[in-house]
Amino acid sequence: MESRIQNSIIISPSICDSSGRLGIPDTASLFMDIAAEHSDILGIGQRRLGAEGGFWLTIKTMMRFYHRPDLGETAVVSTWPEPPEKRRCFRDYLLSGKDGVLAAGKTEWGVLDINTGRLRHLESVYPEGLSLSGETALPDEFVRFEDELTDGELLGTYTVRSTDIDLGKHMNNVAYIRAFSSLFTSDEWNRMDLQFLEIWYRSQCFEKEKLTVRRAVLPGREEASFIKEDGTCAAQIRYVPRS
Repeated sequence: MESRIQNSIIISPSICDSSGRLGIPDTASLFMDIAAEHSDILGIGQRRLGAEGGFWLTIKTMMRFYHRPDLGETAVVSTWPEPPEKRRCFRDYLLSGKDGVLAAGKTEWGVLDINTGRLRHLESVYPEGLSLSGETALPDEFVRFEDELTDGELLGTYTVRSTDIDLGKHMNNVAYIRAFSSLFTSDEWNRMDLQFLEIWYRSQCFEKEKLTVRRAVLPGREEASFIKEDGTCAAQIRYVPRS
């Protein structure tokens, strides 16, 4: 049983941004898609979990960008899971090209029990005989956010659209990254050329909800929060512009 899979892809126009390179939200989509494919291969995909009243839930995501590939380039995306903890597990990702690693990522996951609304124990999630090396694509640790930025600088507002909603009937985890990027002009986004992004998902958002996004510029990084109308923090983002 393969504990790691990889797919060769061509960077197509549909996954490029206005710079002509693989988009940052699109990188997250590539990682999400190959994770789903691998989970199905391992027999722990959403079809099986759904039949058992469970749902794979993304808790945190981080990505580091070394060199985003250009339109038409060929790249290889790969993924593998780390050994699970009691209620959470980590999955790693690499995007590689002819000259080495282009981007790397890590996600923290849990299995949400649809009936109880709580995370399930993970001892029996992975199939028997699966060898997990503990290799990590990113040495970075998820760092706790200190401030929800409810009174930070207003970056913009965003209304959750039907196209943001996933199988779980809530806003998809990649949709937050795409929504965040939409709050900047294309020139601003290209100028920032993020080298690192980390996002924590705090509470679910649903279609037509209105979110306020507030930002703080800090030494060496910037942070932003999606705030719901009731004041609840929906998601927090830490990001590092390249320049």
